[in-house]
Amino acid sequence: MTPDETVILARYVRALCPQQKFDEYTPDAWHDVLSDFTLDEARTAAAAVARQQAFVAPGEIATEVRKNRRALVSVDAETEPPTADPNNVPLYLRQVRTHRRNVATGRTPAVPALPAAITEADITAMRQQEDLKAFRQQITKEAVARCAARVQIIGRHPDLVERVTKLLGRDNWNGFISPEYDASGRRNDSPNRTGLLAILAEAEQRTNATRSAA
Repeated sequence: MTPDETVILARYVRALCPQQKFDEYTPDAWHDVLSDFTLDEARTAAAAVARQQAFVAPGEIATEVRKNRRALVSVDAETEPPTADPNNVPLYLRQVRTHRRNVATGRTPAVPALPAAITEADITAMRQQEDLKAFRQQITKEAVARCAARVQIIGRHPDLVERVTKLLGRDNWNGFISPEYDASGRRNDSPNRTGLLAILAEAEQRTNATRSAA
């Protein structure tokens, strides 16, 4: 975020929190804390914090941005390895960090892992037939469609939307629910996953009840 963008952010937060005090030095101080983030990230985070309380501190914005970034990175399976030679450790790690930062900030779309039913032999065959890229694109398209369907079915019920917002601390949920198992094979029992599944189940139950009544 540039100094000029930090000025825009400070004005935005002042509009969100009219009782909060600002002066001509506020943007400079905030820039020292938030310069590593984009304006869009910071605005989204500031709005999320402002929904919970009357005042917004730059440190709270930074914490919210980092949480949102971790959520984005957690979706990405890092299926495409860096092009650098692994023996060139500094360059290899730099490419890994650049990729993760691009995913975290939305510059690069996250690519979910392939279904467990897809074996290494399947992947090798698709590479040989040059079908792997198209298959990954299809998997990503299907994952996006599932997320959109979740947002739609829950969006029909304002009280459930409110529960999602309260659970996640933000209202821009894209429908993603983390997998049942993480990359290490451990079961994912996080409160967010459990809560989202419960809300989704209730939305589906209401939809089915409405269809039955009709």
